[in-house]
Amino acid sequence: MDAQDPALEAVSGLDSGAAPGRGAAVPGHGTASLDPIGPPDPATHALTIATCANVRELGGYDTPFGPTRFHRFLRAGDTCAVSADDARRLCAYGVAADADLRSSWELEHAPDLLGSQPRVRYRNVQLHAYNLREGEPDLPDDERGYLMRGYLAMLKNHSAVRELMSFFASADEDECVLFHCAAGMDRTGVVSLLLLGLCEVSREDLLRDYLYSFAPPSLVERLVRGEEPSQEEDDWGAAMLAGVMDAVIDWLLRRYGSVRGYLLACGCDARELDTVRHHLVGA
Repeated sequence: MDAQDPALEAVSGLDSGAAPGRGAAVPGHGTASLDPIGPPDPATHALTIATCANVRELGGYDTPFGPTRFHRFLRAGDTCAVSADDARRLCAYGVAADADLRSSWELEHAPDLLGSQPRVRYRNVQLHAYNLREGEPDLPDDERGYLMRGYLAMLKNHSAVRELMSFFASADEDECVLFHCAAGMDRTGVVSLLLLGLCEVSREDLLRDYLYSFAPPSLVERLVRGEEPSQEEDDWGAAMLAGVMDAVIDWLLRRYGSVRGYLLACGCDARELDTVRHHLVGA
C-alpha cells in the first residue's frame, strides 16, 4: 500500500457526534467514492472490515457515567494486510491513532500498514514478548495455566501499560484510537479489559467483550451466566477461556481494588487516566 496515498491524505477529521453509523464517503483515486463502514453489530460490537479481522467497537457498553461512546476506541487483529480502501474507510470512521501491541519479530515479518499512513499516529508498545496463539506446542501443563501466566505477565508489564495509557490520553476529542495485536484476542483483550474497566463497565460486559473473539453471542451469554456448554457447542474452548479471564479479573481486583487502582499502581498519571476515561465516556 502506498504510504503517500493522495486519497488518504484527503481524509479530514470528522465531527465528534458519536452516532454508531458515522462515516462519510471517502475520495478514491478517481471520481468514485467508497462506502463507509457500517454500524457495529448490536450484539458483538463487530465492524465489517474485509482486510482486517476481529475489529470491534468499545462503544455501547453501560457505565455509571453513561454508555461508552462510539468512534473513540476500536480493538482489532493485525493491520498488516489492510487494503488502501479499508485504510481510508478506517480514517473516515475517525481512526487517527494506531497502538500496535506486537513484538519486534512480528513487526519485522508483518509490518503494520495502517500505522504507515500519513494521517495516522503510530506507536508500537510491546505488551508481551510473543503471540500467545503461537505458543510452544509441547508445554507440559494445561492451556489454562499457560494463558493465565501470559495474561498476568502482560499486567505486570507496568512500563508498557504506562506508555499505552499516555498514548491513549494524547488522542484529540474527535479521534478514534485503534489498538491491536496479531489476532485481536489476548493482548488486545487485556488492553480492552483495562479501558472498559477504567470506565467501570460491569464484570459481565468485561467478559462479553473478551469472549466475543472466541464464541457467538448465544454461547457467550450462557457462559456469562455460568452455564457449561457441551464440547460440541464449544469448539474454541470458550468455557475454559471464560474461567481464565474471570480469574484474571479476580486477581486484579483482589490486589488493587479496581482497574483504576491497578493503573495508578503501574505509575499511570491520574490526569491522563481521567482523560482516557473522558474520551471513552465523555465524563
